[in-house]
Amino acid sequence: MSQPSIRLLLVYSDCPAATRLSQHLGAEGYKVTLCIDVEQAATQLTLPASWELLVLDGSLGESARQLCRQVRSARIQIPVLLLCPGATESDRVRGLEDGADDVLPSPFGLAECLARCRALVRRHQLGSASSTVLRCGSVSMLVEEHRVCRDGAEVTLSPREFRLLHFFLDHPRRIWSRDELLARVWGENEALELDPKTVDVHIRWLRLKLEDDPAQPSLITTVRGQGYRCG
Repeated sequence: MSQPSIRLLLVYSDCPAATRLSQHLGAEGYKVTLCIDVEQAATQLTLPASWELLVLDGSLGESARQLCRQVRSARIQIPVLLLCPGATESDRVRGLEDGADDVLPSPFGLAECLARCRALVRRHQLGSASSTVLRCGSVSMLVEEHRVCRDGAEVTLSPREFRLLHFFLDHPRRIWSRDELLARVWGENEALELDPKTVDVHIRWLRLKLEDDPAQPSLITTVRGQGYRCG
């Protein structure tokens, strides 16, 4: 049975094999976007598209594992199927620890690949059947719907602003330093290359969009000498 209208991001380095797999998935009803490297995929994942499955070629090596970790550290809600060449037990364990939801050893049969895709999408949809709502004051976030409202009116946030707010709402009252926020929201690898003041800039943007008075914030407050706190 096909899965109609499922938006699938396929990251595959072998162009002829990627084309065949993409065509096969498309014939089964998936809307496939094909990336031939991790950089293209990372760009796609920052767009406000509602991806429902990421299929990732493990032969891309460390960059594939890094993308897995970035997806999880950024709290992107998408199941990940890792296609793992050879796939010894230690390879499979490492893939799962890096954030993959399932690991498929390659070479693999197309029928098994499709079955694994269907199973991951089904589990993800069942897990998202009841939308999680996070609230602080007049601000509410419908996590699975990727929506934020202030006093009932929807507010448009960038993907990074959404992830930062999600992290704060998910960890109320705790104080976070700028370095901790960079590592947890941007990811440890990206954090090494960023100025900590990046956090200040994004928090200022959130305050402009969500606070009654951005100069006197109540949603995300500054704890002098320590960092930021939600609520």
